[in-house]
Amino acid sequence: MFPLAQLASQFEWFILAISVWQNHREEILRAISSIVAVVAILGAGAADAAWSEHPYKDLGFVVEFPNPPVSSGGNYKTQLVTSAPVHIYSQKQDNALFIASVTDLQAQSGEGASLMTEAEFNLSLLGEIKGNSTSRVEPGKDAVFGRFITIDCKKGRVPDQPGQDAAAQAWFKGATGVDCPDSSRLTVNLFFHRGRMYMISGINLPGASAGPAALRFANSISFFRADGTRNAADGAQ
Repeated sequence: MFPLAQLASQFEWFILAISVWQNHREEILRAISSIVAVVAILGAGAADAAWSEHPYKDLGFVVEFPNPPVSSGGNYKTQLVTSAPVHIYSQKQDNALFIASVTDLQAQSGEGASLMTEAEFNLSLLGEIKGNSTSRVEPGKDAVFGRFITIDCKKGRVPDQPGQDAAAQAWFKGATGVDCPDSSRLTVNLFFHRGRMYMISGINLPGASAGPAALRFANSISFFRADGTRNAADGAQ
């Protein structure tokens, strides 16, 4: 049992709290909103601070990851490419995958337009295309143009010819080291530049909210110039 005096004191504080709430409700709500906004900003800042550039000068590009990626190799194989080595840099989070793939195609450097179109076609067989637009990296004369493609992955799309869908899935697995699971959202920034195919792929995994990290990753690529320097717009030389 609480002493009577202690109960009376607590009751007085309760009455005082009600009075303060009734008389200063708007001020209290504004203060709470301000605190929530500050916490959100600080949280976003901490998340942004975790992302950092990872330059691969020997492969001519830079990309951002939230944490150091794992490197591996793959094999790029299509109707137009018998076999070509792929450099893969990837990282997995609870709800997303980030994969930067670079395929060496110097022997077919004059076939860039056809190779890009074939890659677009293969991506379309992974599911339903939700967006396909022109992408550009670097300003002015340093500009590199590609395609920015968003796909809701889903097996079972009927191809023009039997086996094309299975071949596209095998191509994607060979080029990225992963499958695109059903109900995933795949975002790819695709370029053919100086004899290399660049696929910067962010995947929002099924069952997870479509957060901005995969989109941010796909947009984080930049290129080195032929002399090994970078455009001033990248904030580095």
